[in-house]
Amino acid sequence: MQLSTGASSAQRVLAHLLGQVKPVTRPEMALACELSRPTVLAAVERLEELGLVAALGQRSGLPGRSATLYEVPVAAGVVAAVDIGGSNLRVALTDARGNLLVESRDATSVSGGPAITARAAELLHKAYRDLLDPGPMGMVAVSVPGVVAADGKTVHYAWNVGQPEPFDFHTPLAQALEVPVLLDNNVNLAAIGELWQGAAQDLDTFAVIAVGAGVGAGLVHNGDLLRGAHGAAGEVASLPLSAHFRPQQAGSPDEAGGIMLLRAAQDRKDWGRQGPPASVEELYVRAAHGEAPALALVEEESRRIALIAASICAVIDPEAIILTGGVGANETLVKRTGQLVAELAPFPPEVLRSALGDRASLVGAIAVGIRAAQAGLISLAGEAPSGSHVLSSTPTWPSPVRRLRQD
Repeated sequence: MQLSTGASSAQRVLAHLLGQVKPVTRPEMALACELSRPTVLAAVERLEELGLVAALGQRSGLPGRSATLYEVPVAAGVVAAVDIGGSNLRVALTDARGNLLVESRDATSVSGGPAITARAAELLHKAYRDLLDPGPMGMVAVSVPGVVAADGKTVHYAWNVGQPEPFDFHTPLAQALEVPVLLDNNVNLAAIGELWQGAAQDLDTFAVIAVGAGVGAGLVHNGDLLRGAHGAAGEVASLPLSAHFRPQQAGSPDEAGGIMLLRAAQDRKDWGRQGPPASVEELYVRAAHGEAPALALVEEESRRIALIAASICAVIDPEAIILTGGVGANETLVKRTGQLVAELAPFPPEVLRSALGDRASLVGAIAVGIRAAQAGLISLAGEAPSGSHVLSSTPTWPSPVRRLRQD
């Protein structure tokens, strides 16, 4: 994590420890942080008083004197992530270094903003109670299926969780969990997840297109996530790509994706005795077996996604397009979309399948939650001793996104 030029020695040591996978010794800290050994000793003592660093014992088996090993313990704080989706609610807890402590998934059995935020808080409380000797829950990052307004609270167009009207997802979660809460769009977080641990780790300019019940995109240009003036950058369901497009439907799940595919399948009369498929998965299986109506629908969907991808290419000229989601991750769709984009775009990008699958948004939420929590802990390390620590109640998103790869 990058620090200000005026960072204290304790802050520099803590920032180093937060980025370490294994425990380290004080001499190793001194070398990495370019500090004297007495300075590191004082910094470690300060961090131990705050509960931000703990000694784990002695390193043995090497020549010379044994050295004490240190790390940031789980007791320093727990980071939580929530992914609210139309089919599943996912929650995860990590320590301040990003080590996964627990992850769980539950079918989205409720609908509407009030019910789904209550259920998300319930699942998170349960996951936290199941931990052994956890530190305080200090930060919750939440992936939501809609446009997050500038206030960081109000979510628009959360169609696939039964909340088409604007709704404040932030306040009920913050009240139920009593910790700072960060909200962001699910596909934006999927893009951050792919950048951090997925298919975009070596990319600077790319787009993630999520095709599930509907379709959306997360856009990263030169390492920065593009949000737009109203937080609606990437709402590609609003692209007027067909003659039947109507502005009042913009943002609805009817423009592309699984809902539209199944509706189109129901409208066809040429399925024979078997009748139309009951799910998108069945549709793709029947297409793979050469069933003509299924093949036609899969081709239509591939063309819709390819038109969306080509439109993105004309604006940000990406190195790659990453497809994800319950529909988008299908290998047939990925391959055919890549072929069509090669015909449509002047500089065709590679079309890739997500490396994180349906966890991409959750992984992105974990990434930004960790960064915000670490910033709070490092800020605390530079403050006068107060006997306890609480993360900032007004956290901000990490910016630029490219810094995720530097830590």
